Amino acid sequence: MNRFRCALILLPLMLIGVLTSSRGSTPPVPAGFSEASVLNGLAFPVAIAFAPDGRLFFNERFSGKVRVIVHPASDRPLLLPEAVFRFGPVSSYFERGLLGLALDPEFEKNGFLYVYYSHRGNGSQADPYRHRLMRVTVKDGHGKSPIALLDNLPIGSGSESGKGNHNGGGLAFGPDGKLYLSIGDLATPRNAQDLDSFAGKVLRINPDGTAPSDNPFYDPKRPRAPRSYVYALGLRNSFDFTFEPGPPGRSRMFATENGPATNDELNIIRPGKNYGWDEDEISGLRKRKDYVEPILVYHRTIAPTGIIFYTGTRYPKIYRGKLFFADWNEGRIRMVTLTNGDAPEVLDVRDNLFRHREGLVDLQQGPDGLLYFTTPTGIYRLVYHEGA
Repeated sequence: MNRFRCALILLPLMLIGVLTSSRGSTPPVPAGFSEASVLNGLAFPVAIAFAPDGRLFFNERFSGKVRVIVHPASDRPLLLPEAVFRFGPVSSYFERGLLGLALDPEFEKNGFLYVYYSHRGNGSQADPYRHRLMRVTVKDGHGKSPIALLDNLPIGSGSESGKGNHNGGGLAFGPDGKLYLSIGDLATPRNAQDLDSFAGKVLRINPDGTAPSDNPFYDPKRPRAPRSYVYALGLRNSFDFTFEPGPPGRSRMFATENGPATNDELNIIRPGKNYGWDEDEISGLRKRKDYVEPILVYHRTIAPTGIIFYTGTRYPKIYRGKLFFADWNEGRIRMVTLTNGDAPEVLDVRDNLFRHREGLVDLQQGPDGLLYFTTPTGIYRLVYHEGA
């Protein structure tokens, strides 16, 4: 399944081990939630990140620009005319582009901004097509001193043709202060099981681009080898991930995963575990002891995207602490209720919480306690109306 595919495949929903398959007509969207536009007419904002001072950073998928909106929570948000930085040249073929964006936990002090993007090389050995993890230092609204933390990350093909999908691109810091990056299988399933490939994995990285020595497959003799960076493997094209609220060591990672023509997943990502995507190209339940099962599977292709735990107070109490995720194909924001404990299971899924007319990409919580989401043309916030 393509990361930005628009087709809808309407098949039954299956919730693993919790709810039975639901069939029949889709219930109406409940009253209460609506959208409020932050800015429209934008150039494909794939990822957003809020700075401590309230500024909203976002990346433009095709231009390679990182842009800033000031006062995004007000009724007069302002898009600054100059980009913070322009990465590239960017390959925009198929699902490629400027994909991942993260701000350092110490952004107020160091100004570090990180991106993951598809580099359009000139075809030479010195400048090949490749994916890159980059860092710039933002000062006075401008990015300076670009550094390639991980260069020559694999890309599906060395041109504007061939395998240009399953690039991944989720990028975020964990509670442990490490930088996490998801990279898809690059449309080659065997990559996901190969520890000597960065593809089909979630990577765990020190902020300086080195591999943490406590990573599950760290090799002290080859600290720059792909396996030294691998946190989890066996993933087809994990779009995004989030960490549940909690202290380091007790905060699990939850990730959306795109299946092929069916079986989109929600997974709990644990260190060193294998999530089952390999050359047999089967997703969903595998029933194999060496593979970790998803906690939620959709038989229809919804293309799950951004994901976040809601920790604010602007919505009623029943929504607090719940897991929200968005999708591309149906334009929905969905809410998942989980059991507590070391092995959480899905208690309930609200698929009809909210629906937008376009596909949804990123999903983040703003400093005003509202959820924000992006589409190919705009950024919105999700508003709840009491008594609706």
